[in-house]
Amino acid sequence: MTKVAVLGAGINGLACAVRVKEKYPNIHVVIIASEFTPNTTGDGSGGFWYPYLCGITSQDLLCKWGSETYKYLYGLWREGGHDLCLLPMFELYREKRELVTHSWAKDVLGYRILDEKQLSYLSGLYSVKYVSGRTFTSFIAYPPTILAHLHRRFEAANGQTLQYRINSLDDKKLDDYDVVINCLGLGAREVVPDDKVVPIRGQISRVIAPWVTNAVMDEDSGNYILPNVHNCVLGGTHQTNDFNRSIVGEDTDFVLNGCSQLIPGLKNAELITQWAGLRPGRESVRLEAEQRDGKLYIHNYGHGGSGLTLFWGCAADVLEIFDKHLTEGRKQNAKL
Repeated sequence: MTKVAVLGAGINGLACAVRVKEKYPNIHVVIIASEFTPNTTGDGSGGFWYPYLCGITSQDLLCKWGSETYKYLYGLWREGGHDLCLLPMFELYREKRELVTHSWAKDVLGYRILDEKQLSYLSGLYSVKYVSGRTFTSFIAYPPTILAHLHRRFEAANGQTLQYRINSLDDKKLDDYDVVINCLGLGAREVVPDDKVVPIRGQISRVIAPWVTNAVMDEDSGNYILPNVHNCVLGGTHQTNDFNRSIVGEDTDFVLNGCSQLIPGLKNAELITQWAGLRPGRESVRLEAEQRDGKLYIHNYGHGGSGLTLFWGCAADVLEIFDKHLTEGRKQNAKL
């Protein structure tokens, strides 16, 4: 029997494990991770569908992976009970620039480049003079809820989990597995090893601000405001090659003061928590197969700030690689 190990229990690892196990219920699939929800990096993230910090990953791939994930989130949103918000998102610029229409625009709701009248209205709404921007309707998840949902879905399919820190792809724990699906995120830097993977530090604050109903990305300042069903995420930083997971006072001031400039009422919002985490940055997402010593490794990491944006679409490509592997194996056995 084929045995599959999925490395990493973030949103990409869970999605790959679910897609493989649900399609092949008789195949043994185990998720091996040092941490599981609610203690993963993904649990603390903003949970926003928005292609972000993906390096030079092609627009075609972002469209393919992102659009499939958007459709999946839309289905969950229609079911209800998954702590998903569907709301307008505004990407705004203080400095003039020509904006192109993204290739994925046709697959999301309400996408358009903002005209002068709309920019004038938003400049008054957010207390900053904006001269360029775009909008579309997007999803904001509460990450612990969607991660827990995928975890339950995997267990319902009789998937297994193992809490263990993999140190390398030659780790003895992997000897019994025929296929290894590598979704280690930043951990791939040491485990593969892949020095193209770098931390992109993000620090955010969470406040209680139920009057905020739109997502805002102020691209020139770096601040963003992301309301979800439980609280409102204020951000943020994107500091490359910074491994610091501690809260930095200067970053707190940048986040709170910058977001309060956009919405002055946030000065009165109750601060409930602060968090710093490391996004798995890479020049481009790595999603490909690799043969090592007769074993198939499927790599799926380097998603930058777009884990929740790409996870279901990336898992579909991982499943396609796995399908091909099984098909070729059956053909070889038939010849024998």
